[in-house]
Amino acid sequence: MRSSGEQRDALNMIFTGKDGGFMAEIAKLIGNIHGVEYVPIKFEIADDLSYWSAEIPGKVKARAEALTGPMTPPGKRVQTTNPPGSEVGPGGVATWGKAVTDSVDAMGY
Repeated sequence: MRSSGEQRDALNMIFTGKDGGFMAEIAKLIGNIHGVEYVPIKFEIADDLSYWSAEIPGKVKARAEALTGPMTPPGKRVQTTNPPGSEVGPGGVATWGKAVTDSVDAMGY
């Protein structure tokens, strides 16, 4: 297990593009970095995939609920198997959802 300092250094290398890969291409598209903060992140996924949420206390709060419909069997979710662009390889499953709450109060945004 890595220490917090090692994890921070690794994340900095990845998100600034210094570690290469596709993140290096994305980093080229970012004009200015307004700052970096190290904060706790809370992430939750319901056991039945009915919702998922992420929160950085006092900064960002987001929650999504899985899509359902009249043809979706009870307890099942609207999902796509082997979605295009999947980073997990063959057999990946994407659960479709919609944002139901979001708020951002970070670095002037």
